[in-house]
Amino acid sequence: MLGLALAVLAGCSGCSGVEALTGGGVPAATLPVAPVEPVEPVEQDDPAVGTSTASRPTATSGAPSASTTGGLAPMTSEDLVALADRMTDVLRDGSEEEWAALFDLGEEGEEQQRAWYRAVRAVPMTVRELLPSVVVAADTPEGSVVEVVFAHQVEGADPVPARESYRLTVRRAPGEEPVITDVDGFGSADGFPQLWDLRELDVVVTQSLVVLAPDGREDEVAAVLPGLEAAVANVFLDFRTDAPQRLVVQLAGPDDVVAILDDRRWQHPPLGLAIFLPGVDLEGLEPGGSGVPAADEHVDRIVVDLDVLAADHAENGVTPPGGWSVMRHEGVHAVLDGDPSVSPPIWLWEGVAQWYGDRRDYVVDPWYADVVERIGVPEELPTSLDQYYFGSEEESEAAYAVSAMVFTYLDRTWGFGTARDVGVGLSAADTWYDDEDVDAVFLEETGLTFAQFEAAWRDWVAATYG
Repeated sequence: MLGLALAVLAGCSGCSGVEALTGGGVPAATLPVAPVEPVEPVEQDDPAVGTSTASRPTATSGAPSASTTGGLAPMTSEDLVALADRMTDVLRDGSEEEWAALFDLGEEGEEQQRAWYRAVRAVPMTVRELLPSVVVAADTPEGSVVEVVFAHQVEGADPVPARESYRLTVRRAPGEEPVITDVDGFGSADGFPQLWDLRELDVVVTQSLVVLAPDGREDEVAAVLPGLEAAVANVFLDFRTDAPQRLVVQLAGPDDVVAILDDRRWQHPPLGLAIFLPGVDLEGLEPGGSGVPAADEHVDRIVVDLDVLAADHAENGVTPPGGWSVMRHEGVHAVLDGDPSVSPPIWLWEGVAQWYGDRRDYVVDPWYADVVERIGVPEELPTSLDQYYFGSEEESEAAYAVSAMVFTYLDRTWGFGTARDVGVGLSAADTWYDDEDVDAVFLEETGLTFAQFEAAWRDWVAATYG
């Protein structure tokens, strides 16, 4: 299922001991995006255009005619293609002044577009293109509302170009060039917003990371960067079978993390999240057309609360030897994030990430014992998203602890390699219809069926923490 995967961890990610694991908040999570609300079909100039997402709220029926839009000329398909081409040309080879000239947004809006332009140009990308998607969503007295897609591929990190969609209001007076008078996004299901949409950025590029961070926080980024790199190096060493690549990490303040999360159901502010953006199939584009076909692959991004990491480092003066726990957690999500159409067991995603994030530098037994004392020996593994993400703090913490215990048990009984391999194997197990894939993984790695393993695990939890 195409969607958004999230991972959160509250508390002090660099401190040692159980306080760092519980922290009065939710430890960690991964979440598919909420479904998009259905809307009326899009009225388009070209009925053959059908590769953009028709379910997005991008259109209204019965749009006003040109005579009711204050004398403005409505955008045509050719106009939109020309505008997107012009934006791409400026983004590739033009200047900041040329980019700003495309907009009429007032002083604050112009500065935001200038900052966006500088940030996007600073990130090493092999693709930077604006593509026309929906020709005319609506004609209004302010102008034509159109959709464009920013297709971008970060060098060494993205297997395909990522999709981020924007809704533009374009004023086109007769005989004049069109001017963009408003910019909005479609929400996290279509990649919006990224950190470059929210504020001025600094960009740091290392061998394994492309780090985006708010301008003016260079000292804090420099302080936490070694812990990010150490965490990624460990994740690549333990979970990648191909050549290591970069991960794109956005270090954001808590308000920006929530904005990128773009989901009001969350009860607790997230420390980190691993998201994926839909991919774009550039080879499938029709010359002069306005549909943006989707690629089979998608693109991963990681977002981490810079305030928490910086405060942790300032208080303790060191980072954990294995790197920041939250980065190890999110890195596992990004590396194991495979086919979005496959639905592994929910406890697998959080269990393997939480276990790996904690195992090297944290004492987990007091946390596990506290949870078991409160809820008893778990009768079953978590199966509901609400148990992790939208329930009470106590319920969320228990879900994470119970899931992580599975891999701690595997680690201590069969060894690290088996625990990791069970996590990797289960990440490709589809439990939407049946659990045969889960049984196959456990039989291969432990010699037990999943039912046999679960019974043995429950006995271990009772003996160890009950």
